[in-house]
Amino acid sequence: MFKIVIQANPDDYQSLEILKEAYWKIGRPAEGLAVTRQLADTYMRLGQYSSAMLEYEGILLQEPDSAEVQTILAQLEEKLHPHKAGSSKGAIALDFSVAEELPAATPPPAAPSRPEVASTEPTLIATSATRMPKVAPIAQASETLDNDGNEPLARFLVQHRLASHELVNGALQRVRTHNAGMDPGKPGIIMGLLEEIIADGVGAETLLSSIVDRVKCAYVPLEFYDIDRQIVKLLPENLTLGRRIVPFDIVSRTMMVAIDNPFDTAAKTIVQQSVDYHVQWHLALPEVIHRILRDCYRIAE
Repeated sequence: MFKIVIQANPDDYQSLEILKEAYWKIGRPAEGLAVTRQLADTYMRLGQYSSAMLEYEGILLQEPDSAEVQTILAQLEEKLHPHKAGSSKGAIALDFSVAEELPAATPPPAAPSRPEVASTEPTLIATSATRMPKVAPIAQASETLDNDGNEPLARFLVQHRLASHELVNGALQRVRTHNAGMDPGKPGIIMGLLEEIIADGVGAETLLSSIVDRVKCAYVPLEFYDIDRQIVKLLPENLTLGRRIVPFDIVSRTMMVAIDNPFDTAAKTIVQQSVDYHVQWHLALPEVIHRILRDCYRIAE
């Protein structure tokens, strides 16, 4: 999926970061190193010299005799610290006092001796070196979560003739009634509009494919992934349970999050403000999101 994204937009360094980490995780160091070089060149081309230096230094760990990479690193050192140029020909030291705001450093690629993953099913595993994201106070987040995105979703479904006005309106009323009657002191998963419309007999595949085509939100088959409960719980319950949101992996500086209502802009904004990561959103089956949240929080139905 990320290879296709990068083919369409070669300067998408965030997707390059994810693809690089994925190759190293599944034990394909040659491809991992190639993408690391592509990422380093992209940072260089975009003028993000500090990030480029981190990537080139990672390459140099794997190819210590590469004269080309050594030359590029020397050029970067001159760009970042012109007053130090030529003063040292040894290892380049990063000076974090430069004016440019530096992103979090990614760990250098692991040694190429990683074993191949036995399973053929896609599995995302959180990197052990990732920083824990900062999470906004739950009370603060709740104050800005007035709009749940159900009305925009309802209008979208009716306008694009994915479901009748009567069916959508009825489902919307049931969702509002159910969610308003939930006990705020007891953990519980809100009812989702898309989940209710699918329960009324509208095909899930038709709905999700239409949303993906028109909203340009990537689909993720979340049912095939091993979900780390600790990652899900990095966000407060009022976001995960109260807005049907599932963080399912952290790769480098990106948190990947699944949602079944891409029109819930209020929740998406709060999530982005709550974590110290770039957030990449994915659409997933409502029933899968519900099951994962139920299992993670051990909520009885």
